[in-house]
Amino acid sequence: MKLQRIVVLLSAMMAVSLFGQAGAAAPAAGMVGVVDFYAATPLGPFGFAPQRFAADDLSKLLTAGAGRFTVVSRDSMERAEASLGWQGVDVLHFDRLRALARAVGANALIVGQILLLDNLDGGRTPPGASVDTNLRLQIFDAAQGRIVAETRQSASVVSPLERDLRTKEVLLDALVRAYPRLVDALNTGSL
Repeated sequence: MKLQRIVVLLSAMMAVSLFGQAGAAAPAAGMVGVVDFYAATPLGPFGFAPQRFAADDLSKLLTAGAGRFTVVSRDSMERAEASLGWQGVDVLHFDRLRALARAVGANALIVGQILLLDNLDGGRTPPGASVDTNLRLQIFDAAQGRIVAETRQSASVVSPLERDLRTKEVLLDALVRAYPRLVDALNTGSL
């Protein structure tokens, strides 16, 4: 799992380097924050919070990349969310997103939604069970007060790992696949 995760992270960083060069003359997004992901329906019992895990991992990917922007630390985002009495549904309200962006000094926020997180063994016998996810990732421009870019990404994994680990694996896989489009949108000044 660790080796696979390292390979995935390195692949993402290489993709960012390639995509980042395409928009070299455009203005950068500046400060970017990653908001805790949102799920409209309960995701089921896990030993971790998938919404927070996805936000934490996306923030790490963006921080490690070659973007022409600075990523607000997750600690700062969590403190700001707490001070604003942040609720998961606040990601649907542009005034709340704008207030959060102001609180952390961000020009843009990445808002993620977990549309599907299906983690079933499907009656399979070892070597593993399957897990599927669908994510929607949007870039909210604080100055304009609107969503300026969106991408959707799906991933599916069959893994012998225990339930929580394979769930983390599929979320990370979907984030890595969406990563080049996000960084390209942030680097090319579509904000």
